[in-house]
Amino acid sequence: MNEKSDRLRSARVSAGYETAADAARAMNIAAPTYSSHENGSRGFPANVAERYAKFFKVDPAWILYGDRDKNAPVVARVENGHPAPAKTDLVPVYDIEASAGGGAVVDYEGVAYSLAFPPDYIRRVTRASPSNLTIISVKGDSMEPTLKDDDIVMLDMSKTSLGYEGLFVIRVYDVLHVKRLSHSGPGQVMVISDNRENYPPREYPMDEVEVVGKVIWKGGKV
Repeated sequence: MNEKSDRLRSARVSAGYETAADAARAMNIAAPTYSSHENGSRGFPANVAERYAKFFKVDPAWILYGDRDKNAPVVARVENGHPAPAKTDLVPVYDIEASAGGGAVVDYEGVAYSLAFPPDYIRRVTRASPSNLTIISVKGDSMEPTLKDDDIVMLDMSKTSLGYEGLFVIRVYDVLHVKRLSHSGPGQVMVISDNRENYPPREYPMDEVEVVGKVIWKGGKV
């Protein structure tokens, strides 16, 4: 599907509308207008793509450019002090970074802004309450290829027990890391990077490793 008209048709079919006229009627727009957008005889701008994407529950960037998963959530940035868009769950984005490298001392923890997610998408990702969710940035290359520099990760802050499945953001000696964990002996925990060639596992006393939260979602550049 090289044309946005083709992707629009795919979105309509996936949403369960048998014909272009059915979709136009449901959106309360003129059938010839919508049909011309879908059959490619007329182009349509970004704001129209956003309207169609919201209705069909796909990513507008996918309709416009085809460079993202069509089922990616439609996420809106919400500045501090501003209300959340209707029918969304806000997840705060903190102005801190978890190191996927050598480590970074945490000296400031404040909410920079929030991301508004559709509630049904949050429920597909986790059973946790949105109030227990937080997003932070990842710096470094020690977790490649799983996480890349400048990716963002969503944490379930209710999961603060040492666990050995999945990824965790941990605090060790006032430094945040995003790592895998493994039991390595009585009172010890092994902190593991995915890029093991450049970052070998390191062992710490268990009481020096604080679990901040479990990574349940990631986002990054396309």
